[in-house]
Amino acid sequence: MRRLAALAVTVLLAACQTTEAPHPVAAIPAIERPRAMAVRDDAVKTQVARRVADLGRAYRSVTVEAWGGRVLLMGAVIKPEQRRKAEQTARAAEGVTEVLNELVLAEDKALDAFTADPAREGAARRALGIEGSAGTIVRVINGVAFLLGATPTPDAAAAMKADATEVEGVKWVVSHLRASP
Repeated sequence: MRRLAALAVTVLLAACQTTEAPHPVAAIPAIERPRAMAVRDDAVKTQVARRVADLGRAYRSVTVEAWGGRVLLMGAVIKPEQRRKAEQTARAAEGVTEVLNELVLAEDKALDAFTADPAREGAARRALGIEGSAGTIVRVINGVAFLLGATPTPDAAAAMKADATEVEGVKWVVSHLRASP
């Protein structure tokens, strides 16, 4: 009888507990690029990525993104000279207005760890409420989330960075979001 009473109390307590519903994602307004700008950025990205890859095997872990003429270099190389050479190569490409060099140094055998993580990128995009491809660029490489794009205000950029830090598996966030009038 005691067991039955204890079981009934346990069931009743469990039924009374509420589970917190997931918070709806409040999309932070990002500035969308016009299609023509997105196409130009894709061409710049392809051109820079090809030129960097042509520099040799030591550049195999370099990822390139472009937004509004700004080129973001992410990943790793082995030597400081390679980091500078990748930046010079990107800067020389047509249509590049600024190079954001976030390349780190790593040993050759560790370079393969510096590849994009599509699963975490998807989680970050969902956490930021980002849909489509014309807005903010999100890349996650070796646990680091990189944000590139524009927001309406500096507060929106800070909020996006803070939200990206909450994504599981993201160690830190490097934000290259600009407030655009």
